[in-house]
Amino acid sequence: MPNHPKFIQFFGGPLDGHRQDLSARKKPLPTLLHLEISRNTYRLLGNQPLKPDAPTTSLAIYELRTVNGVDRYGFVAAKKPAQKRTADR
Repeated sequence: MPNHPKFIQFFGGPLDGHRQDLSARKKPLPTLLHLEISRNTYRLLGNQPLKPDAPTTSLAIYELRTVNGVDRYGFVAAKKPAQKRTADR
């Protein structure tokens, strides 16, 4: 049986220092993460109630890396959020 980590830590970018619990995860970790960042991202991480007025401010990209035998997500880049298209009238 493979040894699965109980958590993974994020380094750099907007989630620097965040540790994500993996104890219930059954699937392999994705190589790349594209995460929408908003004020609600930080509310969620701080166990605070979410608010409806939290538009996406950026897209953070993290890559799964192994450092000294330990998997972690390292910050790669941040991009502006995609513009939502409205239907032509």
